[in-house]
Amino acid sequence: MKAQTSGGVKEVKRNGITVRIRPTISKGSTFYVLDYSASGKRKLVWRTTLAAAKIEAEAAIDKITEGQAEVLNLNAADAHAYTRARSALQGIEKQIDTVAIEYAEALQLLSNRTSLQDACRFWLKHHAVDLPAITVATAIEELKIRDRGNVDESRMHQIGVLLGRFSADFNENVADVQPVAVDDWLARLTKLKGGAMSEKSKRNYWDMVGYFNRFCVARGYLAKGTNWLENGRTYSAKKRGPIEIYTPEEFQKILEAADKHMVPFLAIYGFAGVRNEEISRMDWRDIALEDGDSFISVYADTSKINVGRMIPVKDNLKKWLLKYRKKSGPICAFANIWSQLPKVAKKAGLKWKKNALRHSYISYRKAECADIARVAEEANNSVQVIKTNYLKVIKPAEAARWFSIQPKAIQS
Repeated sequence: MKAQTSGGVKEVKRNGITVRIRPTISKGSTFYVLDYSASGKRKLVWRTTLAAAKIEAEAAIDKITEGQAEVLNLNAADAHAYTRARSALQGIEKQIDTVAIEYAEALQLLSNRTSLQDACRFWLKHHAVDLPAITVATAIEELKIRDRGNVDESRMHQIGVLLGRFSADFNENVADVQPVAVDDWLARLTKLKGGAMSEKSKRNYWDMVGYFNRFCVARGYLAKGTNWLENGRTYSAKKRGPIEIYTPEEFQKILEAADKHMVPFLAIYGFAGVRNEEISRMDWRDIALEDGDSFISVYADTSKINVGRMIPVKDNLKKWLLKYRKKSGPICAFANIWSQLPKVAKKAGLKWKKNALRHSYISYRKAECADIARVAEEANNSVQVIKTNYLKVIKPAEAARWFSIQPKAIQS
């Protein structure tokens, strides 16, 4: 029977025997559980009232007392062992049978993997330390200093916004943050302007809190092994609900409205499906525009998930890139491209849809080649994600129009 202890343990003692009674809540009702040892075995007896539990406790002590006749006939070795055990418990306010039960339970938990003493030493090594009194806000500023210049702008933006909310709500020392409080905080999160937050967005906060947690452990602000997310709810990063895409006509308007320094970024985003953060880390040397086959190389250290891949360059994308290409240098000319994208869409008379160009590529490419495995490899996604998230039915003719968008100067 699964139960929840409500506190207020009582003890009935007589003849050197102790029976503990603890109130327990199960299925909305309060029960009283007797906990004692008899004949070397632990006994748990449930009663519905405290009075009934006390009567049962007295009866249990009587039965145990009656059965202790055999104790009077202990042989010399057993009697000596009992005496040594009593001596070892000097200063410890626990009955010998209780100590034996707890020791046996500890050994069962360890399952012969190590000794109880070594397990205690390990715990003390990782938990019994004096932690510095540093606030959450101060630790986050140190994380920003460490990461500035070493991670991309999108990551720094996440640290500022996501951990900024964490800092505002946890105005305390790092060592005082409790996992249950973090779990409750994540569950209550809403959008910055109000309204329910999607599970995918909560996953971003969940990931960032874990990142900050690990930083604090590495800096010695938290004891080794501390995990604020342990035993709490996890959140899925999978896209839920219908994805948004652009029509060929809309993308044409966006490209025409874009500054020339943004066009290569947008073209790769929409005609190759490379993630925006990956494009931001790419160099022109990563693009091979040969007379025959042309490819974009996304290396493992550039990829979002640390897996490299080569993406074939479509004919229309090749024309866009040939018009703007350089021998070397970053593809993206803006330090903060994310602030520029909504402006371009607005100039084109449209609303910027987050990740819609990548979603558009995957959707149109899927309609064009009807090869989900191939699209998944090019997009660095799983086949399952392509099947479940990209459900919009697009006709091949519409896909053909998407991949025929070309720079004006060379349009037929």
